[in-house]
Amino acid sequence: MKDTIEIKLEEVKRLASRKKFLTNKYQNTLAEELPSSVTSELKLIDDLMAEANVPEEIYQTRSKTVNIKNSRDEEWYFQQLLHWAKRHPQSTNGLFGKSSLYKFAMHFFVENIVLNPDNAQLSFGQLEEKISNLKQSKSDSTIVKQNRNIEQSLAFLISMSYRSLNFIPESVNDDGLVEYGINPFSESIVKANGVETTLGSQSEVGRAYEEFQNAWSRDKQRLKKIKQTKGVITDD
Repeated sequence: MKDTIEIKLEEVKRLASRKKFLTNKYQNTLAEELPSSVTSELKLIDDLMAEANVPEEIYQTRSKTVNIKNSRDEEWYFQQLLHWAKRHPQSTNGLFGKSSLYKFAMHFFVENIVLNPDNAQLSFGQLEEKISNLKQSKSDSTIVKQNRNIEQSLAFLISMSYRSLNFIPESVNDDGLVEYGINPFSESIVKANGVETTLGSQSEVGRAYEEFQNAWSRDKQRLKKIKQTKGVITDD
């Protein structure tokens, strides 16, 4: 974990940078005309910067020992934190005592929630929703990656197909030589003759596409059964 001085310096720099950005952006805007969201954020930044240091008198009035009453519920939470810390020992520098784990949990919450303006402005319900949506965000990023791979693969296949269509055997002449036709997807041919693109069931393309979908579905079902017989259950 970072020490307190590092956290303070990084946070003050980040807040000062954000305040400078907002101030410059709205320097020609009257105070009463500022968007309420900007006014609220500037006030939050000022409050966070003012609270960056704990006054000596507050520190002296606080108890130096924190007593936490244990219960079965609290013990459950502690055990979950302990198991997680043991899987990630670098998070607590290999220390797994209660004081070390509670200190880590408090520091982590303050550094990532309290001192983060994006999170600090959220209500508790909004914060819970944001955290619960992290799993969905991961799923979304996976879909984006898959779509990117599909796009790249499709572009590659189209390029390969177009390249191969540059030389299309069309007929054999009387001398036994192969004669080649013009690429049917070239700009001039498409403009002159058009091209069959509909996926309707009455078109050759549509019927071919439908049969391809059926074959693809059969292959996926076959692979699913093979994986299940090997003890791998999948819904893909």
